[in-house]
Amino acid sequence: MGSRDLDADTPKEEVTVLPFGNNRINPSHLIASTLPTSFTGENLPNINIISATPIPVRYRVVRDLVPQLVLPQTPPQATADVKISPGTNTLPSEELLPMDPLADSQPRFDFILHIGMAAPRKYFTMETCAHRDGYVAKDDAGETLEGDTYWRDNFKSPEVLRPGFDVDDGVDVRPSTDAGRYLCDFIYYTSLVEYWRRDPEMMAPVMFLHVPGRIEDLDIEMGRKVALGLIGAMVGSARTGQEGEVGR
Repeated sequence: MGSRDLDADTPKEEVTVLPFGNNRINPSHLIASTLPTSFTGENLPNINIISATPIPVRYRVVRDLVPQLVLPQTPPQATADVKISPGTNTLPSEELLPMDPLADSQPRFDFILHIGMAAPRKYFTMETCAHRDGYVAKDDAGETLEGDTYWRDNFKSPEVLRPGFDVDDGVDVRPSTDAGRYLCDFIYYTSLVEYWRRDPEMMAPVMFLHVPGRIEDLDIEMGRKVALGLIGAMVGSARTGQEGEVGR
């Protein structure tokens, strides 16, 4: 999937990449920071990549902030984005408030790729589902969501949600059904549920990539190639109408 000069008249897709993690030196953030602002490939349109600022490793902040990133209250721009957001210990500014659940919003980005670190793994993993419940591990603020019923009570959302497309072919990652029941799993579900609660039948253009904990230059370069390959597969799958199952 080689890069080339982009033609301004060529249709574009925008992908937002959200790196995420709880380590001071996090490979998800390092990989995200190496991604180009745009690229293309065979049978792909021009793809614009937008990297977000780091997201804190805190349940409360993720639940308040992510809906605004996915489906903001303000009218969307004409372009589409892929957003990447690394983890951090810095709280967002006070003006970032939870989105009104009744707001008539449209997705800000065409696709969202979350990136997080799975330190024990020595391979790249594409998470195929996210979970609503079971977040008993403490976040960076020392808080848990043990016994939390927010999504179940307010949205009647299912226990498991899945992305809306199949990107298994041609991507050098292993599929996984366990994103860890921590902030990676939680932020993945938080993004998916924003699409589900507006239309349970819609294709949710969200994916989560778990990367190993290694931070050598060769590891980061490999992560860059895998992330670009996954982004291309996401866009290509959506364009060819290969939709996977959506959780209910």
